[in-house]
Amino acid sequence: MQEQLKKYLSIFFLFLLLFPLAEKSIHGLEHEKDVHCTAIEKHFHEQEHSCSICDFTLTDSNSLSNTDFVFTLTAQSFSFNPFSQSVTIPYAYSNLPSRAPPVS
Repeated sequence: MQEQLKKYLSIFFLFLLLFPLAEKSIHGLEHEKDVHCTAIEKHFHEQEHSCSICDFTLTDSNSLSNTDFVFTLTAQSFSFNPFSQSVTIPYAYSNLPSRAPPVS
């Protein structure tokens, strides 16, 4: 039972993953015979483009909820003890100059 469920879920998620690619390809084939303008200068076309997918808009504004979201941010204060600086300098660094080299 568990193996069958995994098989069906994997097919479902594969379909979900490949659907946008397939939809884009089918939509491209749908517009394959459309006339495309190659003119460079500014001009006007009398012909209109009509496609149910290209012209899709949400018309029912009630379907989207007007819920006011309230985000609460919590802050925690942490106190850290500063590290005490070491007074002893290793011998390898004792001969270095105390400032950076001049910038040209």
